[in-house]
Amino acid sequence: RRAAAMERVVRRAEKAGNWYPGGDSPDYLDGSIPGDYGFDPFGLGKDKGNLMRFREAELLHGRWAMLGALGCLVVEATGQGNWLQAPQWAIDGTA
Repeated sequence: RRAAAMERVVRRAEKAGNWYPGGDSPDYLDGSIPGDYGFDPFGLGKDKGNLMRFREAELLHGRWAMLGALGCLVVEATGQGNWLQAPQWAIDGTA
């Protein structure tokens, strides 16, 4: 009996974080993937294979973004450049 009550609480918590309050999530987005808030307006994730491929691509792009941010910080910390002069360097090659 207590397990059934806990299951209701967990299921209610799964559906609480919808990207559009009051809207319904698609059936294939059941909250089993981290960060799944039911956002798929074009239905691109209907195929389970596509959904897993999109998940992997998002992880890869996030890792590249973190590496890029680290690169910006390292350049700034080592004195090799700064954010204010970067556009001028790109235009005429001077710092």
